[in-house]
Amino acid sequence: MITMYSKYSNHGEMIPVIIYSKHTIKEIRDCIIESYGQIKYELPFINAVSVEIPKDKIKTLSNNIMIASIRKDAIVSKTPLFSRAKPVQAACGDFERDIERIYCSTERGKGVGVAVIDTGISPHYDLVKPMNRIVAFKDLLANKEMPYDDDGHGTHVAGLIAGNGYTSCKYIGTAPCANIISIKALDDSGNGTESDILAALQWIINNGRLYNIRVINLSLGVKVEPDNEGDSLVKGANAAVRHGYTVVTAAGNNGPGKCTINSPGISPMVITVGAADMTKFDESGNVKVASFSSRGPTFSGIIKPDLIAPGVDICSLDAKNPKNYSIQTGTSMSAPLVSGVAACLYASNPCLTPAQVKRILLREAIPLKNEDRCAQGCGLLNYRMFLNL
Repeated sequence: MITMYSKYSNHGEMIPVIIYSKHTIKEIRDCIIESYGQIKYELPFINAVSVEIPKDKIKTLSNNIMIASIRKDAIVSKTPLFSRAKPVQAACGDFERDIERIYCSTERGKGVGVAVIDTGISPHYDLVKPMNRIVAFKDLLANKEMPYDDDGHGTHVAGLIAGNGYTSCKYIGTAPCANIISIKALDDSGNGTESDILAALQWIINNGRLYNIRVINLSLGVKVEPDNEGDSLVKGANAAVRHGYTVVTAAGNNGPGKCTINSPGISPMVITVGAADMTKFDESGNVKVASFSSRGPTFSGIIKPDLIAPGVDICSLDAKNPKNYSIQTGTSMSAPLVSGVAACLYASNPCLTPAQVKRILLREAIPLKNEDRCAQGCGLLNYRMFLNL
């Protein structure tokens, strides 16, 4: 349940935090409302609430025997590097041809819902014609009912998952018959808070069966500090996986240094996707990992990313015009390509579990020569294998 309460405080500076209960949120909710300030969201799937409390009361509240921990409600950002309009060519030749084959071969991803937590979604023709596949839209920021995207990132991401090429007959997502469920949790600058993302995950868990949501795409992240790998986004992503959802997240654009994977990509339960640069090759003609793509391992020693997918000069939907396309670069573009393939796997076999989907994707990935495991994970997403589902 997502609820909002308000109570004004005279205690000075208010700090946004996420408070975890040792048991259920009911035990701490009334106490917080009565004594400390504003509850923004209730998040029972992780036994937490997001709240603003006076800075000088944090220590007192942390001593409450019903409270497990208090964490800062950090800023979350989208993960593209740059974008440009009016592309003249597709992301890469082989990838484009593979996607065309995906579209022509069968109804890929049909009936499967993919939730995109992002900046919203614009009703681009490639998503709403010949039939509308934006089956749900939830706006956590302004509570608007009709789909919109005031940044453009979410629409671009959605197109890489489920764009059907209606306008171009060329630019097609990896699951062109899948349904999109858009949850707007990032603003017109591509920023939000951890609690906004957690509230989106809570909404998905509450409504997932209604829309047959099987995959959650998170092309966003938070920079990780060495002493903070158990952060709120990791807790939320792990809980979503335990509820039966495949969570695909961008690795981040903080490379090429080691230990630069964003949260929640540091979670061992999610599928973390780095970026391959399909526009450049080494001296032997091998594909390279994009220099900006975040590298592992995590600070706790987990090998990340799990795999890589194209992430440089990727063409997808333009939110400003329902007939136009744009090019963006970043691991934000890599993750939805994997999300679409995951949707195809579920369409082929609805009985698969998130662990099985992850295992299949990693098993079939193509290892790159001359690239470190902590840069590429198990290798490049294998499109050709999934044409034969």
